[in-house]
Amino acid sequence: MRVCYLPLSWTDYHDNALQLADCILSAKKPLDKIIAISRGGLTLGHLLTDFLKIPIATFTIQSYTDIQSHGESVITEPLKTNIRGKHVLLVDDVADSGKTLQRAIKYLARFHPASVFVSTMFFKPRSVFKPDYYVATTTNWILFPYEPTEMILLITKNMREQEKSEKEIHDFLKTLGYTEKQISFVRKYYPIIKSASSRSRHA
Repeated sequence: MRVCYLPLSWTDYHDNALQLADCILSAKKPLDKIIAISRGGLTLGHLLTDFLKIPIATFTIQSYTDIQSHGESVITEPLKTNIRGKHVLLVDDVADSGKTLQRAIKYLARFHPASVFVSTMFFKPRSVFKPDYYVATTTNWILFPYEPTEMILLITKNMREQEKSEKEIHDFLKTLGYTEKQISFVRKYYPIIKSASSRSRHA
């Protein structure tokens, strides 16, 4: 199946995060703590803790295993902060299948927060869970600016399996906004493409 990509620049990402913060603040809901899901929610959570002036904590869920397949959502690093009686904003990058967010909410319930609101930058219509706050809806595979190495490896692996030439792969990566320096870095230090088959992303 052909994969459609949505490249995001750092400027795009920052603007989206600012728009998301505006939506959250406009809702005027009580919020005491941001809980960011690692890894996808880390960068967004970092920006939101500045925009919203709310402290942040994290825990880790590993989910995706490849571009086209989804793995089981597993808690690999626990939450290490007290949120009992707190109003929590759960943050991740995208609501894709929605299963990771469902798993995260169920996990946070163990800590007895007063409430949990969910915020993502993107929402995909197929998701079984809809966040309280999000910026945009898309069906594309989002290329976040903070993971160029990971995505160059995955896209290269995928295109090699389709028997694309190295030039075709290189030219396609350039159309997605990856620079010569980024591509050269990945080719220099991570030449074994099959090593990219294992990843941690969030659904």
